[in-house]
Amino acid sequence: FVFYQVEILDWKTKKQLCFLDKVEPNATIKEIRLMFHKLYPRWYPARQSIKLDPKGKSLRDEEILQHLPVGTTATLYFKDLGPQIGWTTVFLIEYTGPLFIYFLFYFRMPFVYGLDERFTSSPHPVVNLACICHSFHYIKRLIETVFVHRFSHGTMPLRNIVKNCLYYWGFAAWLAYYINHPLYTPPSYGKKQINFAVIMFLV
Repeated sequence: FVFYQVEILDWKTKKQLCFLDKVEPNATIKEIRLMFHKLYPRWYPARQSIKLDPKGKSLRDEEILQHLPVGTTATLYFKDLGPQIGWTTVFLIEYTGPLFIYFLFYFRMPFVYGLDERFTSSPHPVVNLACICHSFHYIKRLIETVFVHRFSHGTMPLRNIVKNCLYYWGFAAWLAYYINHPLYTPPSYGKKQINFAVIMFLV
């Protein structure tokens, strides 16, 4: 068979970054990423976007060189996606935060409601029930992340973790602040409202 020559250019400057000689025609984009990584160790495969056109879509790992609309001398474009983080790590961070943040309010740490209320507990059983439900929800998600879920995309940009955590962590703090507040009062409809909420939670 005929070997291919692959030229990889920077997607923005069009500067040649590398020239791969004697690349097998059945080489996949994943294999080309690995070849590129050997030349540029700081750009690991998950950080690379390899394209046929500077403004086009990224090629998938499983795409084969000889099936692409290129000649035996192929020109590909590289874009740095920035630091990446694995999806499993992302979800572990997102779900662990709300679990511990809630406990800060539940146990009424001194810096939350003030020194007079530090480490006191609510006299209302529904507050304990809310803590159990909240903890169960996130512990279940953590277990699913580790043992159940498989992710089609291995990574996401590291910069997105702040935005994702702000949503989960911020919402958990907002809920916990009011539910565990010393001035909290139980639902106005009493046990009927609580039982209905528990059923909806379990469903």
